[in-house]
Amino acid sequence: MQLIPTVFRMFERRMASPFWRRLTHVYERYAEWRAARRARRPGAERDRLDDRFCARPFESFELQENGSVHLCCPAWLRQRAGNLNDTTAAEIWNSPAAQDIRRGILDGSFRHCNRDLCPEIQAGTLPTRAAAAAANPRHRAIIEGNSTRIEGIPAFINLANDKSCNLSCPSCRTQRIQFNDGPGYEARKRLQDRLVASFFAVPTDQPFVVNVTGSGDPFGSRIFRDFLFALDKARFPGMRVNLQTNGVLLTEKTWLNLRKIHGAVGSVLVSFDAATEATYSVTRRGGDWRQLLENMAFLSGLRRAGGIGELILYFVVQKANFREMADFVRLGNRFAADRVFFSRAVNWGTWSAAEYDDQCVWNLRHPLHAEFARAIADPILADPVVFLGNLAELRRTALGRAADAAAPAN
Repeated sequence: MQLIPTVFRMFERRMASPFWRRLTHVYERYAEWRAARRARRPGAERDRLDDRFCARPFESFELQENGSVHLCCPAWLRQRAGNLNDTTAAEIWNSPAAQDIRRGILDGSFRHCNRDLCPEIQAGTLPTRAAAAAANPRHRAIIEGNSTRIEGIPAFINLANDKSCNLSCPSCRTQRIQFNDGPGYEARKRLQDRLVASFFAVPTDQPFVVNVTGSGDPFGSRIFRDFLFALDKARFPGMRVNLQTNGVLLTEKTWLNLRKIHGAVGSVLVSFDAATEATYSVTRRGGDWRQLLENMAFLSGLRRAGGIGELILYFVVQKANFREMADFVRLGNRFAADRVFFSRAVNWGTWSAAEYDDQCVWNLRHPLHAEFARAIADPILADPVVFLGNLAELRRTALGRAADAAAPAN
């Protein structure tokens, strides 16, 4: 089934929305079927998380560019809540599918979740129900009331409905994608307008976060750039804006154009996937290392001055860069990052199955696995600033094997 997302990517730049939307829905239905089978596999009952709680499906609304809406990262939770081409965002938020996903959290089965890729499950950082209830009155009401219907707008709105970006990173795409006009732009703009009509048309003081973007770059996209420059915190005093970017276009001038949301920017996540210029040229095609470092110096100063709430550096681990994980932590400390986040590369259809296997240095059978094990066991990765997510168990395993190897024989 790798063929379906690969063919889709071949046509998405040239075809208007109806064709590629139907094509991706075939793959999404297949992914949902696989996830449902995984939940029914032998031993699944032993994997229940009855004493744990995940707030994401009760808070998150992620819009994809084919109109599909997910209540978490699609790689972590395959089941869709609905499609914005068919109905309104407000109706999708409490659709039967959305409520079934939430029911899977409340009954402890987590049946729609991909346990292998979810960083919270892998890292063992999901809170207990008791801790979640004690920390957040809203979560307590959901848990105690077994509530699957959520009133108001989502607490976290992730815009991933435009893949437009100034870069063409090989872990994400095979070529540069840009929609500035034409049918492709109009299809994506229509989705954006429908979302705005449901969630941004009427001022509200409800607290919520809008994240832009997990699909491309907020400043490499005309749709997102126009949206952000027009967004006004005066209409949404409880709003926080999170920016997820490759950082190259987030210059001081761009920051000035965001003046209407100054004071409302909760976090800036910058994806590097490298700690050196040489590796960056491989993992971030079309990037500008020197401009990125200049922008990071500006963002670091902005963070120290309180202009943004949190500065996060992000690193997708793959064959080309795993040797630089330790240096990336040092780079994060250099810019006083609040968090340095690592994650395993996911195949978004850019690699064949064989090519993706070659990227997976964390697999025991990979010829570079021993070197990867040494890299992930580096002491600097114990720095409190580091979040290893779906690499956490791999580090624990590597450390355990290193300890066993160093132990004296009886």
